Amino acid sequence: MSTEFVRATDEERRVLVTVVGTIPLVELRPGSVTAIVPGKNLTLSFLQLSPGLGAKLHSHPEEQAVVVLEGELDLALDGKLYRVHAGEVAVIPGGVPHSAVTLGAQCRVLDIFSPARQDFAERLTLAKAART
Repeated sequence: MSTEFVRATDEERRVLVTVVGTIPLVELRPGSVTAIVPGKNLTLSFLQLSPGLGAKLHSHPEEQAVVVLEGELDLALDGKLYRVHAGEVAVIPGGVPHSAVTLGAQCRVLDIFSPARQDFAERLTLAKAART
């Protein structure tokens, strides 16, 4: 494969590739911080959630995929409770009320939203401005 393509320049790589550890963290609420990667048609949110942290019942128009990277959580959706473990993914349709609570130790989650969440992009912009 490497002979079929020209290697991207350092500048081209900087535009396309993001190191998650360099993104300023945004506090969504006490016990919940995230590194946000906005895209044109989707938003990634790398969440770090404190043990026992609960999210109130809410909904948003964006479809959401919850990828549990570490730990576990209980996800309430459509009147049912789903236990989601590390390595598992739950997909929440847009507009459907849902909530969650982390269990045991810290939980790390990758939330993927589509279409992109403009409110998250705005929070990231504010966090970057506060960093300078």
